[in-house]
Amino acid sequence: MSDYGFMLGKNGRLVCLGASITEAPTGYVSIVQNLISAGYPERNVTVINAGIGGNKAPDMLARLQSDVIEKKPTVVTINVGINDVWHGLDGSGNGTPLDVYTRCLMQMVAMLRESTDAEIVLLPPTVIGEDVDNPDNKGNFLLEKYVAAMKQVGEEENVLCAATHEDFVNAIRAGVSTNPEFRLTTDGVHPNSVGAHVFALSVLAALGFAGLGDSSG
Repeated sequence: MSDYGFMLGKNGRLVCLGASITEAPTGYVSIVQNLISAGYPERNVTVINAGIGGNKAPDMLARLQSDVIEKKPTVVTINVGINDVWHGLDGSGNGTPLDVYTRCLMQMVAMLRESTDAEIVLLPPTVIGEDVDNPDNKGNFLLEKYVAAMKQVGEEENVLCAATHEDFVNAIRAGVSTNPEFRLTTDGVHPNSVGAHVFALSVLAALGFAGLGDSSG
């Protein structure tokens, strides 16, 4: 969570970079936008959805200038990692090697710092399958390495890293503990309505959202 109140000031511009989880019309970005509008109406914040389904880290790096920097953001969130792992699980080679993923993240941070004054918030990827405690789930086993890599980039570059991964996993565990049929995704990856709200709340917490009762932060 931000130590300085809500990150987005008057006429702030939030650009959310990501893949299909970000692009989803009724996903976390629209929830974040609606709650910011309700909580801070006087700030006239603009939220820009820069999600494109199927994107991996190299794709996002390639379009960072046109889809993010040229939008003149004051805050940028980056959610990437699911496709980098998921698309390579079938042995096709269509995933992104961990070192390439890490390098792309570092380059995106460097470009944003060079070309903008935007605050950067990294959003670690959530899950590949909701059996999060199954040691045979290769997708989540590999994904943890990408989550760790993003956190490492955050530490090394002094960039805020939201708790999106932990919050999502913990919500799955809590839900399943009382209802074995509980789900936060439609297919093990893409959030359902409840999952989108969990993700959105995690993003808002990182942004320093004060809630609907106090917009003075």
